[in-house]
Amino acid sequence: MEIRRVRSIEEYKRVENMQKEIWGMEGEYPVPVTILVAINNNGGLVEIAMEGERAVGFSLAFPGKKGDYEYLYSHMAGVIEEYRNSNVGYEIKMHQFKVAKELGYNEVRWTFDPLKVRNSYFNTHKLKAFAFDYKINYYGHMDSRENRGVESDRIEAHKFLDRTPVSNSQFTILGRIKEGRIPFDEFLEPVDDFIALEVLEEIPRSDIEILRRWRERTREAFLKLEEKGYVMVDVKRESPYAYLIFAKREKSGL
Repeated sequence: MEIRRVRSIEEYKRVENMQKEIWGMEGEYPVPVTILVAINNNGGLVEIAMEGERAVGFSLAFPGKKGDYEYLYSHMAGVIEEYRNSNVGYEIKMHQFKVAKELGYNEVRWTFDPLKVRNSYFNTHKLKAFAFDYKINYYGHMDSRENRGVESDRIEAHKFLDRTPVSNSQFTILGRIKEGRIPFDEFLEPVDDFIALEVLEEIPRSDIEILRRWRERTREAFLKLEEKGYVMVDVKRESPYAYLIFAKREKSGL
C-alpha cells in the first residue's frame, strides 16, 4: 500500500467520493474537489492511500493556530469498509504524523465522538493521543448515517509527536452501567490519579432515545472530569463493556 499526497484531479475526485461512501452522506456534503486542491497547495495536507490502482483511504489536514502556537489540524481521515480492521487507518495516521513532523509541527489535533468506542480505542490506545477539550454539539445537526439523531458532541485528540500518554491498568470506576444498556445516573467524585467510566462497547444507533441518554450522561461526566483536571488517555475493552480511562493531567504525560 502506498500513502502519499494527492497528485491529480482524478485522485481529488476519488477523495471526494470516498467521503460519501465512508460516512453515508445524504443530507451532508463532502469537502469538494476545489477546496481539497486549495488546501493541499496552501500549507495543508491531503493524502490518499492506494492499494495498486484502488483508492482505499485518505486524510485531510490543514494548519491550525491558537495565539502564537501552531499545529496541524486533521479534519478527516477514513478508510473504505472493505479495508477496515486491516490496519490501513493506523498506517494513514502514522504517515500523517510523520509528514507533520517533516513540516515542522510538533502536534496534530482532530476530534472524535467518545461514545463510539472503536474510535476512542483507536485514537487513545492505538495512536497514543491525549483527549481533552470536550465540545458540545460541535458540528450542530448532522444528517449522515453515522451521526443522525443525536447531538454532535466531540472531544479533541492531541497527538504530541514528542510525548506518549501514561496509562494504568489499575483504575477506579466512577460510573457504572445500571442494568442492561442504561448509563449511570451519577458517578463518584474523582479522587484517584487514574479513573474510568464504564460504557457499552457498542451502543445501538437504532435506539435513539438510549443513545441520547448516553450522550447526556457522558457529556456531564466529561465536562466534570475536565474541570477537575483529568485527561482521557486510554480505553480498555471487555466486551460487551468498555472503560474510558482518564488520568490526572500531571500524571498523564502532559
